[in-house]
Amino acid sequence: MHPRNLWKPLAFVAGLAIALPAGAQSAREDDSPHFYGGGSVGRNDHSEVSWGLFGGYQANRWLGAEFGYRDLGRQTIGGVTVDGSAWELVGVGRVPLFDRFAAYGKLGGYMGRSHGGGFNENNTDLTYGLGVEYGFTRNMALRGEWQRYSDLGGGGFGAKSDLDIAAVSVIYRFR
Repeated sequence: MHPRNLWKPLAFVAGLAIALPAGAQSAREDDSPHFYGGGSVGRNDHSEVSWGLFGGYQANRWLGAEFGYRDLGRQTIGGVTVDGSAWELVGVGRVPLFDRFAAYGKLGGYMGRSHGGGFNENNTDLTYGLGVEYGFTRNMALRGEWQRYSDLGGGGFGAKSDLDIAAVSVIYRFR
């Protein structure tokens, strides 16, 4: 997804937040702060498998932070096929929608590693994403999300490339 096309998913989430008032929830979530952990599996935009592990802290029903590791799978940067991975720290803004559903956005930074073709490059840059979450129980939730890692590569690859990940995650809340 090209950055200029990012307005479409953002507008969709904003529209949902406006159209579905948070006060209409029939099963209000527990607003108490808590830690959570989870794992995800998905595909990058080169149809390669990607997986990740993360932990987070939900300060209130609206704001949280996550720290995680993601294996980005294989991708092509500057004509070279590489394996990539990233450590990330992101802020998470949630909008409760209805019942046990919430929409969320992520924004933060990553420290990435790309290696292949005799090159090994490390870089840091911006990562951001959008998703939806459904809480099956008070402690368990399922997420579906899209996340972009901007400008992976550089150096010996002679190029940088954005990488998009579509993933499904399972979360356990420690409360």
